[in-house]
Amino acid sequence: MLWRPTTYGERAFLHIYEALGRHVSVDASHGVTLDFLVSGRSFQEFAKLHATIETFIRCVRAAVYLQPDIGHLAPAEYGRQLGRRDYVPRSLSSDRRFCELLKQTAIISSEAKAAPPAIAKDIKHETSRCYLCGIKLTKTGPQHCRPTVEHLWPLSLGGESIEENLIAACNDCNTKRANSITWAWGPVQSTDYRHDPKINPDVQLRLSLAMAKLMLEASGERGGGRCSLKEAALRLAPLFPNLDIKDGRHRVYFELFDEVRKAG
Repeated sequence: MLWRPTTYGERAFLHIYEALGRHVSVDASHGVTLDFLVSGRSFQEFAKLHATIETFIRCVRAAVYLQPDIGHLAPAEYGRQLGRRDYVPRSLSSDRRFCELLKQTAIISSEAKAAPPAIAKDIKHETSRCYLCGIKLTKTGPQHCRPTVEHLWPLSLGGESIEENLIAACNDCNTKRANSITWAWGPVQSTDYRHDPKINPDVQLRLSLAMAKLMLEASGERGGGRCSLKEAALRLAPLFPNLDIKDGRHRVYFELFDEVRKAG
């Protein structure tokens, strides 16, 4: 398992990863290996995550769409209804545990319950800086510095409004992050980065690399042991990476990803 989940949405996502995504493999043929890539390892990880994300989003959106019609059904019949419409892969539609997780994820997404005021207040006072960009949070400063409550796993994708899934973020980062759930969600194919000391990297690129830092930490790869996304976020904040690049050479995404990985 990639990290220790705390929400139904995470559990559903990781269930798909364990059942399907992690088995995806990109192989070269005719004697060609993947050593022509910047990092064959990172590319393989991307393929596994991309397959998981696509399947997860398709399952959740279908379940939310059909929630008024099938939400009352027991997990086994719930799965059969989704599978019969080809909204969920057959191997998952017959998986009772996954159907239970998906049903709860759809309920959370449909109800979209915000954090209770008392919990929201505690979260805003938990840290004094945004967990992503590190800016100081203030109630009286500019609008983009105002503290907001961020769902580490998006509410629309089954991330409950519980303390373990909530963290303080500035209004700007909360808005721009939107529903991104892993680094593979971001600008993997579109990145053509060239360092300019006068200009910050594109915000979507920084968000994606921040998610990479978060996942590497939560997975235990950095040596701290597997943990929840919130534990990892509080341990590493701010998550936006400082790219130690001095030259003006253009770089593709996986070159930057490996910089984050090496930073440890």
